[in-house]
Order: sequence, then C-alpha cells, then structure tokens
Amino acid sequence: MSNSTSHLIQQQMYTRERRGIFRSTEGFDTVANSKGLDTSFIKKVLHPLCVYDAPAALTARGEKQESVYPEAMHLVRTESGDVVLGRSIYKAADFTGLRSAFFTHNYVIPGGQGESPSDYKQWLNTSFVDTYDIEQGTELPELERLPGGSVFPSVDPSAVLSQLQLSEEVFKQILYAVMMSATGRKKVYIALNVPVEAVASSAKLLLGVLYAALPYAFRNRLGFLTYAKEPHSRKGIHLMFVEPFSLRPGNRNVEKDFVFDLTNSGRVLNVDAEQVRQPYFDWITRTLLNGETPDDFFKFAEQMLTGMEAGRDLTLSSYHELITLYRIEQEERGLYNERRISVLRSLTDYLSSPDALPRKMRLNDLFLSFFDHEFDRVKDGYIPDVGLVDCFKDYYKVHARSSENRLVEYLIRSLNNAYTARNTEAVTYIYHTIEENPSLGKSYFTKVLGNPALTKLLFIPYMDSQMKRTPDVKGLLAVVHEWGSRYIEVSANADFQLLAESALMGKLRAERKPVETVAAIHQRLQQWESSSTGGQLSTLEQSGLTERLQEASDRYLLTEVELKEISPDQVVQIPFLTRPDLVQWVGKLPAPLKGQAVRLIAAYDWFSTEDPEPSVLEGLEPGEVEKVQDWAYSWLPQQLAEGHFARLLPAFYRSDGTDEGILDFARLVSSIRKWAKGNDTMYRFIRWSEGHAEFATPRGGFEPAYRRALLLFFQKEGREGLHKKTLWREYFEPAKPVFKNFYLTARHETDTPLVKTLRRFRKGGVISGIVLVVIAGTLGGLKAAGVIGSEATPAPVTTPKPVQQPVVEPTAPVKEEPTAIVTHVPNTKATTKMVKLLFAFQTSAEQAAFKPKKLVIVGADQQEYSYENFTLAEQNDKEAASKANTGQPGDAKTGSATVGSTIAGEATGSTVGGGTSSRNSADQVGTVTGQSGAGTTSGTPTGESGTATDGTGTGSDAPTKYDLKQYPYRTLLTIWQRLELDDASTVTVDGEEYPLVQVKTAD
Repeated sequence: MSNSTSHLIQQQMYTRERRGIFRSTEGFDTVANSKGLDTSFIKKVLHPLCVYDAPAALTARGEKQESVYPEAMHLVRTESGDVVLGRSIYKAADFTGLRSAFFTHNYVIPGGQGESPSDYKQWLNTSFVDTYDIEQGTELPELERLPGGSVFPSVDPSAVLSQLQLSEEVFKQILYAVMMSATGRKKVYIALNVPVEAVASSAKLLLGVLYAALPYAFRNRLGFLTYAKEPHSRKGIHLMFVEPFSLRPGNRNVEKDFVFDLTNSGRVLNVDAEQVRQPYFDWITRTLLNGETPDDFFKFAEQMLTGMEAGRDLTLSSYHELITLYRIEQEERGLYNERRISVLRSLTDYLSSPDALPRKMRLNDLFLSFFDHEFDRVKDGYIPDVGLVDCFKDYYKVHARSSENRLVEYLIRSLNNAYTARNTEAVTYIYHTIEENPSLGKSYFTKVLGNPALTKLLFIPYMDSQMKRTPDVKGLLAVVHEWGSRYIEVSANADFQLLAESALMGKLRAERKPVETVAAIHQRLQQWESSSTGGQLSTLEQSGLTERLQEASDRYLLTEVELKEISPDQVVQIPFLTRPDLVQWVGKLPAPLKGQAVRLIAAYDWFSTEDPEPSVLEGLEPGEVEKVQDWAYSWLPQQLAEGHFARLLPAFYRSDGTDEGILDFARLVSSIRKWAKGNDTMYRFIRWSEGHAEFATPRGGFEPAYRRALLLFFQKEGREGLHKKTLWREYFEPAKPVFKNFYLTARHETDTPLVKTLRRFRKGGVISGIVLVVIAGTLGGLKAAGVIGSEATPAPVTTPKPVQQPVVEPTAPVKEEPTAIVTHVPNTKATTKMVKLLFAFQTSAEQAAFKPKKLVIVGADQQEYSYENFTLAEQNDKEAASKANTGQPGDAKTGSATVGSTIAGEATGSTVGGGTSSRNSADQVGTVTGQSGAGTTSGTPTGESGTATDGTGTGSDAPTKYDLKQYPYRTLLTIWQRLELDDASTVTVDGEEYPLVQVKTAD
C-alpha cells in the first residue's frame, strides 16, 4: 500500500470528471488520493471496488433524488492484511449536468495496527465524503483514525430481527452461512424483504447483529457489500445484500452459494439445517435476543484456542465444544451428564497443547472436577465406558505427574467392578488402555503386584487371559518370559507359576509334534538361563520357574506320548533322557510313568549311538523288552539301509535273566534277507559281523548257530556272492583265514551237483577216472539223443588230464543303449528326508533339454506320488564328457560299452583241481547280474568250460547294470521328502516314463 507512512489511514476518491490522476480526458478515474497509496495498489485493488449500479426499480420510475438510492458500502481485506472500507453512492448528474454518475470514497486501513474485536461498530458508523472538486487538488490527507466519532448507537438485536421480519431460525441460518463463507469459497447473497430504498440501511443493521454474534477470528475475515443490483462474485466480498427480487430462481451463477431470498418467496438454498441446530447457534441467538452480551465467552474461546493447531479458531466445531464447556463452567452441570465423553474429550484436546496449563487453568480445574465425579461413581460400583477411560488416559499422557496415583487407583477400582460383574469386555478395554501407555502400565502393575490381594484378584486373571490368547507354545513362553523378567514379584508368585504350568500343558496338547516342541521348550528355557549376567542367576532361575516348566514339559511326554507313536529320530530328541539325575528322577515317578520312562530310556540308549550293545535292553522286565523290540522292529529296515548294522542286534537279543544273553542268529539273518533290497547289503553285514564278538566263538570263527544261518542264506539266495568272481574278490577273499575258510566251505557246499560228483570221483583215483569217463560218455549220449537238454546242463566228464579243445564263443547280440537313464542315489543319512534321482544323458543337448515341471514316482509301496517342487544340480563327468566329444573308445555317442574296465557282472568259473575259467562274449556288450547265480560257469577237472551267460542275462529277473561313463552328462534331482524305492519303481517326467536302472558306480 505505502512505503513510509503505512501506519496512517489512506484515502482515495473516484468519480467521473473532466480529468483524473491517471487520465487527461474526461471519464471515471481517481480524482484524489493520499500520498501513501502507490499507483499499482490504486489501479489493481481500489479501482475494481469503485462500482455502482442503480437499482432497477428506481431507474424504472425515473427517480432523481439521490438520497433515495441505497449506498453501496463495502469492506474488503487485501492479501497484505490491509482493510479497504469504502462507499459508493448514486449521483444524478456528473460535472456536465447531463449524465448520472457515482462517487466512491475509500479508506485504506493498514493491517497489523492492533485491530479490536469491536472495530466493526466504527466501520458501520464511519463518515464518508459525498463529492470532491478536483480543482482543490489531487492529494488527500492521511488520517490517524476514521471519522465518525467514538460513540455509536446501540443495536437491539431483537428489534432488528423484528424490523427485518427475520425469525430466529433464519438468523441462525444466515449466521451459519456467513461463518462458512468466511472460511470457504461459497458466497452469501441476501435479498431483504424491505423497499429498495432501505436495502443499505437495513443491511447495516443486520451486519451489526451478525458481527456481535461472530467470534473474533471470524470478524477479522469477513468482507461485505451493503448493496448490489445483481448477485455476482467479487473477490474479498463474502456477504452481499442485493436488490429485492434480483435472486431469481434458476440463476446458475448462484446455485451453489448460500442464497437467502427473504422477499415474498422466503427461499433459502444450500444451508445445512442439521448444522444450524448445533450448540453455539442456539446459545448465541438466545443470548443476543435476551439483551445479553457474549463477549465473555468470546474471550474464553480465544484464550482456550491459544496454542492449538492453525485454523482451529475458524472451525465451527471448536465453538460448539467451547460453548458447552463454558456453559458447564457457568454452573450448567446438566450438560456434562448428557454428554460426558464428548465433554471430556474436548477438555483433553484443549489441554494437550504445549504449555496449556498456565493459560488454560480454567479447563484443567474443570477436568479434575469431572474426574472426581467419575471416581465417586466407580467407588459406588460403576463400570466406566471405554470412552471415559480413554479420556483419562489421554489426560495422563499430558499431565502424568499430577494425575498418576489417582488414575491408577481409578483403574484398579474399575477393573475390580468389571471382574465382579463378569464384564469381560470392560476388563479387556481397560487393560488395553493400560497396555497402550508403558508409563501408566508400569505404575499400575507396580501397585497391583505390591499387594498380594490385588495380585490374586486382578493380575492372575489378567495373565490367564493373556496366556489363553497366545496361539502356541512359543507365544506362551514369550508372555511368561516378558512378565517374569520384568517384575521380580511375578516369577516367584505361586499362582503365576501354576498358571504358566497349566497353560503350557494345554498348549502342548494342541501340538502335532510334541517331542520336537518339548525339545524347543528346553532350548528356550536354557536361553533364559544363559542370559544371566555377572554370574548371577536370573530372576526366572531364582524363582524356580524355568525348572518347573521343564519338569512340566517332561512329564507331559511321559503322560501323553507313547513310545509306539514316535520315531527313533524323535526319541533321541527327548530332553529329559540326557539329564544328569535321570536315575533319581525316574525313581521318584509314579509307577505308570516309571514304566514309560524306562522304555524311553532303553530306546534312547539303543538309537542314540552308532554302536549300541546288543544287551542294551537287559534289566528290563520281559514284557518291557518285548514292547521296545516290537517298536524298534518297524524302524530297523531303515537302519539297515543306512548301514547302522549294530542297531539291528538288540532286536534279536535273548536272555533268560540268569546266563549271558545270546542273539537269535536265524531270525536276524532271515530279517536282513527280508529287509535288504539286494544281496550286497547282506554281504556287507556278514563282513561287518566278523569284527564283533557277538558273532564269534572264544576260539575264533563264527558261532555255530550263526554259521548255520549264513549257510542257509548262501544256499538259498546268496550263492552268487561265493561263485561270482567280482563279488568273491570284493567281499570274501579279503577275509581273515578263520572266516575265509568258512566262506570256502560254504562255496563248496553251494557247488552244483555235478561239481560235487566230480570232486568225489577225483578222490577215488584212476578207477574213479574211468568211472568218470563212463559217466561222461553216458551223459554225452543222453544229450545227443535229446534226453538231456543242452541249456544249463553240466559239461561231459573227461579224463583227469584232458586235451583242451578250442571253444568257439557264440556272438552275442549288441545291446541297444538308451540315450538317457535314471537311477536312485541311496540316502546315507537316516535323519535326512530326501530322495535323490540321477538323470544321465549321452549328449549335452539332451541334458540341456531336460527341464522337468512335474514328477510322478511309483514307490516301493506301489503308491503313486506327485511332485512339482524339487531342486536340480548338474554333476557332469568332465573326463568322460571329454572322451565322448573326441570320439575315443567307449564314447557315449556310439553307444558301445568299454571293454574290460566297465563290466559289472562277469561270467566266472571256480577253479577246482587245476581247472580254468573262460569268459564269453557277454563281456563285450554289456554287464548282466543274476540273483540266483544262473549265469555263472564252473570249471571242471577235465578243463572243459561251463556255460556262460549271454548278453541279456540267464534269469528273466536279472537286472541290467549300465555303465555310467557312457552317460557323462548328469543332472541330480532332489526331492525333500523321504520315499522308499525298489527295482520295480518307475519315474515319469512330464508324461514320459523312465524305469529305474542299476549302474556301475562311477569314480
């Protein structure tokens, strides 16, 4: 506005003249102004306000008297905070005397000059100049104050409303619209039901009442215009009085604004009737109409709004809240009883601002009086609503020091009432309130836990609900640890310990894996103990709580879990089996639990070591021994497959209780034969047994009963291991002499009938030789005559020193090698649950194309299992792949077998009395094994060869072993689940079936 004298009031006058300040020709222009107004401000701010349109009703009748025309008084606040107060009046003739004009006089009141709430009275009674002669000069004086005096006529609001024919309801609506417009974009247009000549004077009367009803913050924002011919939006004008009947229905320019057509139609638009019924509008209207002043409330409201967030003083809801508080303070206590929670929330809201207490002590005193009132109600057994508790909690956040003790006592009494009435909902929300504020919670629980009666009455039920809400054992232990370590009184409290123990047992009953869960409990409790600092025992240890929970979990296993329901892997996880005082602990158990504990201890001793003593079950009652052995029997096939041979023995141990026990060798060997997937397992077990005293006599060698059981095995199923050269060399030839002699004896016992006969004849000398020739000739004749078939028939007997004839080896058909094979890789760890399948390919392209999505396996139980989640890992044989790519012998690309070094199942002969062995063409095309030894050729004293196996195997059940070096590109597929497979199992990948094959182990 001005540069140096902005503290003074500036003036500006505007009309039609021969010339003006900004133009040299005739027309409307500023004709005079104060020196503090700059040119830009005059043109941009003041000129748009210099407007007057004569009423249509007066111009229509040709009215010439200027005083009849309503004056257009305006008040606008600029962006800089200045107040423009002006008036435009009708002039019947300009300087020419021929045309009508208007004259505008503006005062510019600088902002920030200590504006008073009562300034509106001065504004409405300011004196303005009606004319000005430019010849007097263009500069106007700067003023210290507005002209018009300091004494203003009093306004009777009741009389004004009566004069203007406004009801209380309409006045409330206008007041609501004006307050909303002062803070928003909507305009207020009013057409009063008065003659057009009285529009401006009536508007000023109504403005006086409205200003008196407006809180201070709204007074300092309102802009108005006392007369306009038509409604139109003008910047800075919130309230506009217009010529009667100018608010025509359907006017789209005002359809979204507040419209009050108070002429004959009485039409009101866009006013929320519900808002008008709020407390402030009722009170202010009643106060003004009763001739009372609201200034005391306005001062109260201004003080209470100090320090609140920006814009809070321009929110209608603030005054609805504050008028309620003000009236309650003025002894209208009934208002509190009607709206307790809203009143308390309002108080806590206004008291929550920084440094609120010194300035708002009136509200603080009011709040404390309400708290005392509510405390008395609780003493009488009242259970407070959640809203009341929240209000007191919010007050505590701001003023904890002065209210803590009283609030804690209030909460204790409230909870006691809720528990007495079994009102669980009230208990829950009160405790929720306490938990939300750590400081309040600490004060509350310190007081409760310091009183044994309150602990039992309030804390234990609370902990019961907390423990029940936990979803599992882990959550329960977290609650116990939190409270037991936070408050020393808790962990040592007998009721708390009993509650924790009971809750733990309940959670354990819901667990699907109790052994693993109890093991986790022990681990967690050990962590509590290890968290002790300075070598001192933790609070939980000192109280004995950890020991009690451990004991409870151990007893649960004994009470609820049977040995037959768990696996050996789970048995070795049972925590109490490793406690140092196990014997004493078991001795104190009741009889039913003692038997269960003894069985578990025996099972633990059995499976917790790799080499348990066969007599591990000695000391148990015969019935208990049988129970443990029956349980273990179902898990022994897995132990056998994983090579844990020593763990088989206790299942076959027998003792009458007087002498040293023995092994049931026959049943042991029979069981291994049944469980083993192949004879190789039995061969390994036999060699393993050589080093264990349980199988040997004091003088060395196997026990007779064990020898008989083994001999039966060799005769029925294991003959191949004694007569097949590769198996003999691998398993039995390296044995010590005392055991090797037995294997040689077993091999003689399992010779073919022909070999046994020849052996007997050889012992008879020359006569026996002659007899042998006769027998051989006879057999040869029978064979030629077709009486004896040629297949698998012993060779004819010759003289002791025969001349060996050349043998023409038949040409075996070349086996067609598949381009890809799959084999099962045994899992050597009993505790790991996985299935490994090795897919091997002859070329890298076939391996690259192998991208399985779905796997279907038929297991040993002949059930079908489907998998989509597995892992793949390449395990290529770089050396074999290099040979394959260069085309060396044995190249996988050709499909031919590598001669000599890759044979897994040679046709061998046993040399007896200087006989020799021969190898047929099966060695050149593939490797074949037979389970019964049918493909084995035995040499004879005459030097003739036995019949060798062909390339397809002698027996129909003999599986083909493939040389892995022919398939250098390999992908290992792992399924993380245990599944038993056998030779009949099949693997289907994305619809294509792969039978499982046996392979020669690659380096």
